[in-house]
Amino acid sequence: MSSQRYVSSDLTHFVGRGLRSQEKQYRLLRKIMREQRLRAQSPEPPKWAAYALETLPWKRLSGNMAFRGSYVCFCDIPLGDLDLHMRKFSRFGIAFRKKFLLEKGATPVMYVPGRGRPALLPFRPYRRGRVSSNSAAYDEFWRRYQRLIAGMKSLASGGNRELGRLFENVKEFLDSNVLSHLKFFNYLPDAHKRNYYMEREWRVMQQVRFGLKDVIRIILPARFALRFRRDFPRYNGEVVFG
Repeated sequence: MSSQRYVSSDLTHFVGRGLRSQEKQYRLLRKIMREQRLRAQSPEPPKWAAYALETLPWKRLSGNMAFRGSYVCFCDIPLGDLDLHMRKFSRFGIAFRKKFLLEKGATPVMYVPGRGRPALLPFRPYRRGRVSSNSAAYDEFWRRYQRLIAGMKSLASGGNRELGRLFENVKEFLDSNVLSHLKFFNYLPDAHKRNYYMEREWRVMQQVRFGLKDVIRIILPARFALRFRRDFPRYNGEVVFG
């Protein structure tokens, strides 16, 4: 029986998307391999190099800007189907087994179709037909969540410190492991540069340290193959030309 192809047994991180030349992208890949570390960085300024998560409560949750954090991103795409993704990111990738990354805290994001509609009515006094989209429902939840946070802080300052600490623990867990892993999207053509839905993103909210033996695959253009082998003669994993 053949294995399923619609998901991969490994996760791939592509490097150097913002760099203008393949030479600079290769140098970054080489630096990562020599340091044996993928640094957790924010996709938006400031470029945090270590774990950090900032909540921006005035932003819409459905705008994917309510949390700003540092993390390492991977895609869950089988090797044979990576070409479209590489055209959007880069031709230089490094892959690890899922089992290895699970030990590092890797989890998939939850994709939410913003223009879709919730199957169940989320809040009173909504009635059938009142909730226009998932984006509207989640944004309403976000506003109520912020009011709840303010109310719990007021309660804690009024003397109920134990309840305040308990709620803070729950809030930190939800923010770090659930709410910051929501990713809202709208359907776009497959090749559209803003269509990230089909990359099946996973995130690690900290830097990823590894050994050469942990790297199961390197992806790079064929013209860098000999150079890579010279730079890393002890690497025994797979090399694929992208």
